[in-house]
Amino acid sequence: MAGESSHNRRNILVCFIGTFCLFLVGSSTVLVFLASASGVLPRNTQVGLLTFALSATLSIVISLVGIPIGFTFMYFFGGVVSTKAIKLYLFVTRGTHVIGSKTSELSAVQASHGLKLKLRRQIMYFGFIVSVVVPFASYEAKHKDIPFFSPLARTTDIVSLITQDFVTLTMTASLMLPLVALALPYFGGLRLRSIDVGPFHTTVLSMVIGASGGFSLLYTALTRPMLSVLAYVFLLLIGVCWCFAIGCNLAADPANRHIAHIVLAEKVSSRVVSSKIWLENPPGKFREV
Repeated sequence: MAGESSHNRRNILVCFIGTFCLFLVGSSTVLVFLASASGVLPRNTQVGLLTFALSATLSIVISLVGIPIGFTFMYFFGGVVSTKAIKLYLFVTRGTHVIGSKTSELSAVQASHGLKLKLRRQIMYFGFIVSVVVPFASYEAKHKDIPFFSPLARTTDIVSLITQDFVTLTMTASLMLPLVALALPYFGGLRLRSIDVGPFHTTVLSMVIGASGGFSLLYTALTRPMLSVLAYVFLLLIGVCWCFAIGCNLAADPANRHIAHIVLAEKVSSRVVSSKIWLENPPGKFREV
């Protein structure tokens, strides 16, 4: 137990160092943009100190906004809504899903407690969230400046304004998070096997990422934005998406426990069941698949 607690503290430290580093990249991107725009940054501004101050501010403020959003969406949409969405999906497709645990019995998942921050899961969630959120934000950037900056005289005003813009950006980007959260639990500690139908989680992510990416390509073909603009949006968002991923990561185990509770309470005739699938190969020898 002590070793697990120490491991969890180490992961928390790594994740928050990663938060600062990613916002350092985003802050540098913003300030380079501002420095290239005449009349925005005061002439006596020390860009290096301003970058670190902005990074520290964003790491605290956006973490306080983005992590609770990620946690709430992951638990509600990933834990509560996903099983209902699976049942609707299976009702339409006439298939069956077998939900189990990758590391232990499903009952053990239900009996577990506490919050865990896992680095492998963090990287996985971060990749999925970025792939959906960035194309959406690229479209939004066409219709309004994300973020928008006006000339200011004092450095503190610049930090305050950019922070406010990042909060707005975080709230806008979070609109796509519920769709991703539906599928995330089944890429973590849970195992989903499908019978006579495609797996729900990969189907959802394929549709969401495919639609988001296809829309982004269509938008690119029609508006022909500069690659620098797309790169700018990406660099702005990586810190925000990382905070979303931390929230989803922390909520993954509570969401898994809720799913395990629902699945274990289902009847045998349900299309969402808890069981094991065994393969007989060679004859007389069985192995779980």
